[in-house]
Amino acid sequence: MDLNGQPVPLDFAGIAAIDGSISGVANADGQVDVAVVEHLRVRVPAAARAAWLEAEQGSWEPWLQRQGGFLGRDLHWDSEKEEGQLLIHWASREQWLAISRQELEVVQERFERLAQAALVRLGAISLPEDQESPWGNPFPLVYEGELPAPSQGEQAQAAPAT
Repeated sequence: MDLNGQPVPLDFAGIAAIDGSISGVANADGQVDVAVVEHLRVRVPAAARAAWLEAEQGSWEPWLQRQGGFLGRDLHWDSEKEEGQLLIHWASREQWLAISRQELEVVQERFERLAQAALVRLGAISLPEDQESPWGNPFPLVYEGELPAPSQGEQAQAAPAT
């Protein structure tokens, strides 16, 4: 994966296998036409990284794979900032923005439930016996934006499958 022309290694070896990859939609020459890349950063403490990945795999990943215009995504984890970075590749900005807020909220609620359950199961948190859910989103959004589409004639290079 390249970010601003620099290779960005995955910090967690299993992320590429768990998550979608734009290499699956690459042309024969390894090129992919990407119109826009949604860029998200979320707070992910080191002790909760496995729970974050599990919740992503069980909620956002299967939902995204059913969306028109979705090309793939890359998940990265910054150990210094303890943040997850998500780069979500879309064929068009219109297809990305056409998704309703209500639909996003349903998937987000599923993500939060899965994340909470994984955190408890993995021992990252413990709950009082009379409490079913410790909080809302255990991985709050830190940044939301988009990366510009490549200039005309440029194409994003597909990440090699790992």
